[in-house]
Amino acid sequence: MSYARKLLARGEDVVLESHQHWFVVIGRSWWAIVLAIFALAVLIFVASPPEEGTDSAAEVVAFIFLLIAFARIGWVIWDWRNNEFLVTTRRIVRAEGILNKRMVETSLEKVNDAVLTQSMFGRLFGFGDLDILTAADEMGGIEDFPMVADPVEFKVAMMNQKEAVERPDIAPQAYQHQTAPELVPAEPMAPRAGSDRVTVVDEPAPAAQAPMEMPVDSPPSSPAAAAPAEDATATLERLASLRDRGLITPEEYDAKKRELLERI
Repeated sequence: MSYARKLLARGEDVVLESHQHWFVVIGRSWWAIVLAIFALAVLIFVASPPEEGTDSAAEVVAFIFLLIAFARIGWVIWDWRNNEFLVTTRRIVRAEGILNKRMVETSLEKVNDAVLTQSMFGRLFGFGDLDILTAADEMGGIEDFPMVADPVEFKVAMMNQKEAVERPDIAPQAYQHQTAPELVPAEPMAPRAGSDRVTVVDEPAPAAQAPMEMPVDSPPSSPAAAAPAEDATATLERLASLRDRGLITPEEYDAKKRELLERI
């Protein structure tokens, strides 16, 4: 893990990580590259079939110069790898140094503006100088990111994250730890026909039906005292018919018969 990542706060994530362009390595070690080429040429020349009286001191010197050149190039590459530019969810970080570390950071809320300078050569090879103007600009508070690789992407990521921090309602952070949405219980759906979820409700067994009673024709009202005998005879005949069909009992027939006879 890099040095800058070890110093991230709780809940802080890296949005973009970049370095200086690899042209920085060439610019800081160009003389070592030339020295290495010269030393290799000397070694190749000395390694050819030696002539009489050839001194091997030149070979030793060339080998020493080659070691010095490789050591310088290796040191520059190591230092270049330890130079980190980070855009996090809270700040902008620049860490540098191999043995002695130096880290400069600026909160995104304090960034007022960013000035990007790219030459034609820088646009062709993808590098530029990015100057970040902070809230302390009246005191000269400018953090420089020289020769940063992919400067346009770095600046866009920084400005987007700054807007996300200042106006989360408009531009929510892409790396923000979002809480899980509240779950709303869904309304139960009606079970489909043939589904295993259909609940079978045992209907109560119908009560034992009482034997159906045939309607009994109500006997005609008692004739008046002055009723003729023909009406009583007709009534008795109807009662006898009901008795024969089993609609009334013999006892009921006899009772009605006595009643009619008493009224005649």
